[in-house]
Amino acid sequence: MRTAIRKPSLLKILIVENEPMVSKLLQSQLQRLGYQIAGIAADSATAIQTARDTKPGLIIMDLRLTDPETGVDDPEEGIKATIAIQKAYPTPVILLTTDEKPELIQRAVEAGVGAYLVKPVQDVDLERAILTSLSRFEDLMALRRVNSELNRANLNLIAEVTARIQAEDAAQNRARQMSLLYEASLELSSQIDLENLLTTIVDRATKLLPSNNSALYLLDEENRKLNLVVKCNFPDGSENIDLKLGKKIAGRVALTGELLMVEDLASWDKQTGSELLSTRRMLSAPLKVGGRILGVINIGDTDKGGAYTENEAHIIQLFADQTAILIENARLYTSVTREKNFRKAVEESIMSGISVIDLDGRITYINPAFCRMIGFTNKELLGSKLPFAYWPSEETERLTALYDSALDDDFPESGVEVRLQSKDGQRFDALLLLSPMRDYKGQTTGWLTTITDISALKMAERRVRESEEIYRTLAENFPNGIVSLFDRDLRCTLIEGDGLGLFHANNVYLEEKTLPEVFPEETETVRALERSILDAFHGTRKSIDITLLGKMFNVFIIPVRAEDGLVDKVMVMSQDITAQNESRARLIASEARYRAIVQDQTDFICRMLPDGEITFVNEAFCQYYGFTETEMKGKSILPFLSFMNSPSASSITSQMTPQNPITRFEQSQKHSDGRIRWQNWSVHALYQEDGILEELQAVGHDITDRKQREEELLDLGMHDNLTGLFNQNYFKSEMDRLSNDSNFPVSIILGDVDGLKITNDTLGHAAGDRLLRQTALMLKNAFRPEDVIARIGGDEFAVLLPRTNEKTVNEIMKRVRDTLEKYNQDNNLKPAKKRDVEINVSIGSATSRDGQPLAEVLELADKAMYQEKAAHGGRGTGPLTEE
Repeated sequence: MRTAIRKPSLLKILIVENEPMVSKLLQSQLQRLGYQIAGIAADSATAIQTARDTKPGLIIMDLRLTDPETGVDDPEEGIKATIAIQKAYPTPVILLTTDEKPELIQRAVEAGVGAYLVKPVQDVDLERAILTSLSRFEDLMALRRVNSELNRANLNLIAEVTARIQAEDAAQNRARQMSLLYEASLELSSQIDLENLLTTIVDRATKLLPSNNSALYLLDEENRKLNLVVKCNFPDGSENIDLKLGKKIAGRVALTGELLMVEDLASWDKQTGSELLSTRRMLSAPLKVGGRILGVINIGDTDKGGAYTENEAHIIQLFADQTAILIENARLYTSVTREKNFRKAVEESIMSGISVIDLDGRITYINPAFCRMIGFTNKELLGSKLPFAYWPSEETERLTALYDSALDDDFPESGVEVRLQSKDGQRFDALLLLSPMRDYKGQTTGWLTTITDISALKMAERRVRESEEIYRTLAENFPNGIVSLFDRDLRCTLIEGDGLGLFHANNVYLEEKTLPEVFPEETETVRALERSILDAFHGTRKSIDITLLGKMFNVFIIPVRAEDGLVDKVMVMSQDITAQNESRARLIASEARYRAIVQDQTDFICRMLPDGEITFVNEAFCQYYGFTETEMKGKSILPFLSFMNSPSASSITSQMTPQNPITRFEQSQKHSDGRIRWQNWSVHALYQEDGILEELQAVGHDITDRKQREEELLDLGMHDNLTGLFNQNYFKSEMDRLSNDSNFPVSIILGDVDGLKITNDTLGHAAGDRLLRQTALMLKNAFRPEDVIARIGGDEFAVLLPRTNEKTVNEIMKRVRDTLEKYNQDNNLKPAKKRDVEINVSIGSATSRDGQPLAEVLELADKAMYQEKAAHGGRGTGPLTEE
């Protein structure tokens, strides 16, 4: 009988976690849930000793711990520690992990782990895991007691058989049955897959007794019936697939929960006997866990009737009790695995970024899409606090107010459009959905945040507005013509122009409609137009003449490409050419406008066969690579499109289909002049009507200048133009980073160049600039590579020194002073005309310990620097003397 689960107030829990922050969070969560902390351990050796000393009621164990012998992190050390603890002091264990590898979970279950949690841990998941682990531990103890009883019985029986070799057949039979039961126990205990477990149970049940058929039913509690899941040696149709409770033998056992033996099936129940055909007697046992019925196992004998012995009934009941526990464990494992896999699949498939923020303003959970969207890693964001690194400075006040309003349920359900920034500083538009999270008491516990990148949508809206204005302007300058746009549904989205008078006079309004809807009787003309528009969506430009509304029109069908190179609209420009004399002039003017509007003469265009042989190149391609068209034709494209020569090219081109014929990439090449050039290419696969790849067309343009500007802008955002040192913005960002890092103690040195203003006023700003650059060079030589040296003002320099205490920073300051003094001495030895301005710098330092805010440390360093400056009349190059 299962014992009652210990109350939280009495349950002492040992935490084994090598990350101090995670350990503290777990302590806080457990105490908040009402549990007691038995102890804290950061490695397996301490965990084993603490478990022996404190005898906790439950252990929460990190999977990855430091191996006490090697001192190296072992991803399975938590399992090894669990095995050692279970040998010394069996205890329920919950495993903490960041990796849901099935093989690790299997080994953890075999080691005695009752549940596992994926970091970071939520309160509700922690509570559920504790209850599940305690329940499974009690089931495991019950199983061990059964195994212990079986072992004792088996040993006793073996001893009796050894002493009485010539004993009665009953004793021999009992020994065989107990041995089979023991073997069955070992085999079943090693299985965790439910389907395989059920099959093995039925197979083993048939071998336990002198019987030759068996069947296993599982209870459907909702529909109050038994479902036949596995059978052995029962003829088809001889067992009920579904069985109502109380009906037949199995139904009666499921209802009463008691074992039932039937000596003569034919006399006990004629209907049952007829259904079971040749089966003469049966033993039916309930599968129970904690008083709850899971199912029934039937064992039948076709060779003889009569009663089963009490020993046989006892063995079958032991077997049934054991298998019930194993079935429950396998179900639990399957359910947990399915739930975790489903949650992981859902989490990875969600395109929107989701985060959870507690009332302290700290991020406690983020999904993969969130990290991809803003460019930060999970580790960088978890635990960070408001305002977050992905909030632009200009949006911080507004975003803070939005989070406060969400606490009062005053946040629009449709969301709010905001500006966020990625790790590289790029701003993007996002839709923010924000709602408070509440516990079962209705108390707010934090915020649930969803962000969706709508930059493409906002850009598309702007482009649509801009493009529509362009097309309207085009239509206004297209005399007696009509300019219209068609989307991929062949629906007209825009139509403008002087020529619309004819349409309106005939009560024809095409906007937001398809051609067949407006011209139902012009079947052939409409079909020709729609075919041409469809061809344009595949990149084909056409000019056709059609007759419509009794007039002759010359129609240009032009694909309109988006920035990604895909055709997303088709422009149809048409003119009435009924008058033959005016037709030619309008045609020439229309073609000239067409070339001016859509012909892009600067793109590199080439065509090639599927094997890469070039069949066409335009003039821009030839000029860019320095060859003539004649020299290019027949050659391989691979030297020019290096992407097509990469291992991934064949797989990508093989994935191109008539429905998805385009791929894009950027590449860099070393040209004949030695320069590295970048290009952006769009490769379009051209297929025959039967779907066979005929040719590949590539369109590219040079993006070298853009790439260089991107690199220059990135460098300018971090460095001071004059000295080449880091600038004030980078210095502040490093201060923020080190405030949340494990680099304490952190020291800051501030320096102020003495006499810069005098140098500028007397010798000119060029001399002042040389003074600053020389000072920067001296500082670079005096500090370590990992130190952050920055110019934070006109004559002010600052240095961040991570993992540096007061003693070390004083040694560094002495090195700085010695460097400056040696420079000035060497400088004074030069001829007067070749001497540079003497460098004198007042410096001061301060050190942060135990998480002291670095802003306060900066102020202390600033005060120390000015005290030195004042003590030396504005020329601080030596230590202050003590009074």
